[in-house]
Amino acid sequence: MFKATLYGSRGSGALLCLVVSLAMALCGASPAFSRETGDPLTASTTKHGYAFMSGGVGIDEHDQMMKKAHLYDLELSFADQSGKYLSDVQVVISDERGHEIVNTTTNGPWFYMNLPTGKYDVKATVDNQTREINGLKISKDHAAVRLLHLNVADQRISRK
Repeated sequence: MFKATLYGSRGSGALLCLVVSLAMALCGASPAFSRETGDPLTASTTKHGYAFMSGGVGIDEHDQMMKKAHLYDLELSFADQSGKYLSDVQVVISDERGHEIVNTTTNGPWFYMNLPTGKYDVKATVDNQTREINGLKISKDHAAVRLLHLNVADQRISRK
């Protein structure tokens, strides 16, 4: 993950940081998301401008996410077969034409995203185990909510 901290009053360091970040993004080397400083949640936008957030490890973080949940059209949550929450799940969402909208790794068991009305394919992968949802319908009328169970080893489990 790329993280830069700037010190001092001169703007040249900030400009250099911006140029490097933009160059990395144009070359495809940037991370799929950036973590907001001081916030335990991951919140960002895709290169297409769609907002998303992930997190929810711990009660406080989960409560923060619940307060923001109404702002999103899609809610995904991840658990193992016994119902224990999972984090570090790779999420790939593609539109009806197969164009990748987001490809990121979650920072907790919940993933929220805003998407335009349409149908999407969702892949969630952890420890080489993948669950797919094909043709998931997103509309502005109500949020699409899905719980994905994955068969994984105990060391990948996130405790709430």
